[in-house]
Amino acid sequence: MEELEKTTGKLALTAPVLVRPANGLHLSHFKNMSGEKRQEGSDSLFLEYARLFKRRRGLLLCFALGGVLLGWAVTIGVQPVYRARTSLDIQNLNADFLDMNKVSQTNGNDATSSEAYVQTQIKLLQSDTLRERTVNAIARDGAVSAQQREDLFSSLRRSLHLPGDTPVTKQELLGFTAKHLLVKPVGLTRLVEVTCDSWSANFAAEFCNRLTAEFANQDRDVRFSQAKTTSEWLSKQLADVQESVQQAQKRLEARSGNSDLTLKEGGASVAEEKLRELQAELMRAKAERVEKQAQYEISRSSAPDSLPMVLDSAQLKDAQMRLDDLHRQLSAKVPPLTEANPLVIHLRSQIREIEATLSTEKKDVLDRMRNEYLAASHREGLLNAEYRAQEVRVAQEQGRESQLTMLKKELDSGEQLYQTLLQRVKEAGFASAMQASTIRVVDAARPPLFTIAPRRGVSAFVGMLLGLLAGVACAFFKERTQSVLRGPGEVARYLNLRELGVIPSAKRGLRQLSPKPVPPLRRPAALLGQSPAPSPVQSVPKPHKPMDMAVWQDDASLVAEAYRNTTYSVLLAGNETERARTFVVTSPSVGEGKTTVTCNLGLALAQANRRVLLIDGDLRKPRLHKAMDVRNEVGLRDLLRGDIDAKIAPTEAFCQPTAVPGLFVIPSGKGSEEPSGLLHSLRFRTLLDRLTSEFDFVLIDSPPMMHMADARILAGMSNGVILVFRARVTDLETAATTRDLFLDDNVRVIGTILNDFDPSKEGKGQYYKSYYQYADLSKAPATESKSA
Repeated sequence: MEELEKTTGKLALTAPVLVRPANGLHLSHFKNMSGEKRQEGSDSLFLEYARLFKRRRGLLLCFALGGVLLGWAVTIGVQPVYRARTSLDIQNLNADFLDMNKVSQTNGNDATSSEAYVQTQIKLLQSDTLRERTVNAIARDGAVSAQQREDLFSSLRRSLHLPGDTPVTKQELLGFTAKHLLVKPVGLTRLVEVTCDSWSANFAAEFCNRLTAEFANQDRDVRFSQAKTTSEWLSKQLADVQESVQQAQKRLEARSGNSDLTLKEGGASVAEEKLRELQAELMRAKAERVEKQAQYEISRSSAPDSLPMVLDSAQLKDAQMRLDDLHRQLSAKVPPLTEANPLVIHLRSQIREIEATLSTEKKDVLDRMRNEYLAASHREGLLNAEYRAQEVRVAQEQGRESQLTMLKKELDSGEQLYQTLLQRVKEAGFASAMQASTIRVVDAARPPLFTIAPRRGVSAFVGMLLGLLAGVACAFFKERTQSVLRGPGEVARYLNLRELGVIPSAKRGLRQLSPKPVPPLRRPAALLGQSPAPSPVQSVPKPHKPMDMAVWQDDASLVAEAYRNTTYSVLLAGNETERARTFVVTSPSVGEGKTTVTCNLGLALAQANRRVLLIDGDLRKPRLHKAMDVRNEVGLRDLLRGDIDAKIAPTEAFCQPTAVPGLFVIPSGKGSEEPSGLLHSLRFRTLLDRLTSEFDFVLIDSPPMMHMADARILAGMSNGVILVFRARVTDLETAATTRDLFLDDNVRVIGTILNDFDPSKEGKGQYYKSYYQYADLSKAPATESKSA
């Protein structure tokens, strides 16, 4: 007793002090020294970035200022650019005027293709041919000359009378202006805006106006050439058609002679009309028969409840609703009423009547579908026979008149084609004589007053953004190279501690996790070998987070395999004895996953045929009862206060079973006492002495140990401590301090568990590739056996 009191007193005095680790790392800063508590999971990605940017704000500011200066310096040698604008109205040709749409072979500018016509004209305005034509016209007229450069360097050189100021040549000005031509439509209108960028304001306006003039001339020339070509082609075709009509007239006269046969003028005969009517009626009969046959075959191979006619029946819907209502009434009455109750008997009778009615109605629907199918099939057969007979009669009648009809039609079509071509020849002659333009200038281009480039403000802003991006990249690089634990093996290399296991992050580890429903919790008596008390209503467990119950929810997930691997390391962490091994699971700081690790280690040990007890030693912020879905009415606080005597009280009075066989939980309990005072009590040692005789493993979930003495007090009464480190979160200084504190307290450190390891963030995307390949191969035989 005295030795225990001395040990616990020493632990209480040395709890939250700063030390210098034996490995030479200096702990110059501790977070949350003021006692501020962070909620687990509160460090969102946005807050992490905000803290990172705040720490590196000086670096970001320097990069931003450098980007601004660089962006402004780039524009010093840029020649000022002026932009002139002109607006054009692209009008469609009137296709109805002189039937131009019928005269020209290439004219398709009707109302339905106006948008396509405008887009075509835009492409023509942007064509290289039109630009070359405009450049040649300007050069031929001598409307362009060399000019001085107006950038800041050239202006400064001229003001200082320095040599080397070369003017812009005529070819350079023409080439730059022709290259920077832009044509775009104005909204949902026929207007088109043409913009010309040039180093000279006057030349920009001159180039725009000359371009639109050349485009209008080119449009008129093209249409005049097309109309002339069309007129010549039509005149040639007219002569050929006239000769063909004369030859057809001679053949008709020679074939008919003086016979009394005459051709019908009224179109098809009565027999042909009747044949068409029979054909249409036969097609409808076939369609109706196919529809009825499909419905009938579906009704034979499907359940009656899934047929559309059954589902759409208002009477069946009403009967089904009344049946559902009676079932709800019956479920509300039984229990507590028994089947012998008159009300229950009456409800059962009504249910049987409605079910019989539903069955009869469904059978009537199936019979009706069968009769409809047979009637449709019989009608199709009758129509098919009548159609074949009518076909024979029509063929006999048409054979006698086919030759004369063919000759008559040939003559009529030839005469019609001749008259049409004669009219088109006259219209083409008029069209070739007209030279109307479809291009109308709305606003002529005028010399602009202001430049559009260089935009020094925009360049400086873009430079600032690029500088910020470079600063952010540099900040992230510096943050990444900090001394934090990142991957497997680093604990053993830097801290000389055994690494019990590596738990992958939830994003990667639960990739194959398909959560199964966790069974309801069992009563303590059932798991302790006693006869369970009857319970009319069994509680339904609340949903768990995927990581809290990963081993229980899916045996094939990567997280479950990692915990099983870690469990084997824990089993080897000491010799087998008759008494249980009591381990404290803790972490240096908040949010490193110690509770999740405790739950899954207990689950894995229980699956390894061990009797495991989980104790929630975190009396400040308990969470184990939520993770394991047990009540927190009675727990560790009650035992340490003495409300329950651990020596004589039955185990089920304070120990609750879980859904996993062999796994039990002692929650924290309720109360507001100071945790350190309770943990120093000798009752805790008495409790451990009893529990070690009834369980194989006792895992104690404790608070973070850097700033609270609870974990160190619990570790002094246990067989050892298991440290949980979080990848990319726990830094080496904190980890070394945690190790040295336990070593100074003569506490055995069983090993460490690296939690939330994501290989993709460390450039090891293929780290778990072999596992997934093996898992896929293991699933293949099961799939093949199911298909067989």
